[in-house]
This record gives sequence, structure tokens and C-alpha cells, in this order.
Amino acid sequence: MAKATIENVFCVRPSSGTDIDVLNRLAELAAAIVPDVFQLDESIKSLPAVAAAIDTAGEFPDDVYMTKTPHSGLENSFWPRPEVEDEDSMEVEAGTSASVNVEIEVELPQNISLWDEDTSGDEHLGSFQIEESDQGQGSLAKLARNDSQGSAYYVTYRVD
Repeated sequence: MAKATIENVFCVRPSSGTDIDVLNRLAELAAAIVPDVFQLDESIKSLPAVAAAIDTAGEFPDDVYMTKTPHSGLENSFWPRPEVEDEDSMEVEAGTSASVNVEIEVELPQNISLWDEDTSGDEHLGSFQIEESDQGQGSLAKLARNDSQGSAYYVTYRVD
């Protein structure tokens, strides 16, 4: 087994505030408000602009944690460490980074997943793969992203 040190996580873009449930509710609202079919079509066409406005209204941070499994849940996390940090996740917003500095044992190749802790269900922010060829290469950076959530994070790490 190899040892990897996850050094840092940098948020390029946090997850979107508009998931499919929000879009469905906006469509239901448009249908409830506008009885005319022509106006309904026009209302539905405006939904992307409404969704974009929701996203830009608040640049909400993500409550990030990491797992070595493809499964969410704080019980699966290796960072942050609640017993050390007294936190379940770390708040990270666009353009900021969080120091991780956690050494973990990995089976190569090893998937690392980033999650946003959320009361309505944790959201997958993205994953990256630690490869056998990463050993001895010094600090490396990989992008973890989830296009459906709109999130993108760079994670720096090294494998000894």
C-alpha cells in the first residue's frame, strides 16, 4: 500500500444552487401562474435565465469533505477529521483554498471523491484518480469536477 498526502483543495467553482428539483419547481410555478399556452412556452424559455440569476445571487460556498469511496456520508470521510478539527466539513467558496495536509493509505489506482455536505442530501462535487505513476513525482494537481452540479476543484497531492 502507498501513502498519499492530500495537500490542498482549491475551489474554482462551487456547486450550483440550481439542481433539477429547483428547475422542476420553477416549471411548475410557470405553469401555475400563466394559463395561456403561448405565454407558458415563453415563461419556460426564461427558466435558464432565472436559474442563472439564482446561482449568481449568492455564490454560496460548499461544505466540502473527501472520501476514498464513491459513497457520500461523513462516516466515510477522511477529511476533515471530526475528532481533530471538530468539524464534519470545511466551508470553501470560489477562489479560495483549504489546507488539507492529510496522509492516507491508498491502493493504486485510488479514487478520491469530494462532497458537499447538505441537509437535503450530500452532493457529489467531483472525483480524481491517484495513479501508480504518481509515486515519487512530487506535488501534483488534478481537477475534480461535476458538470451537472457545475462544481470544479483542484486538489494537490503527492504519493510517496
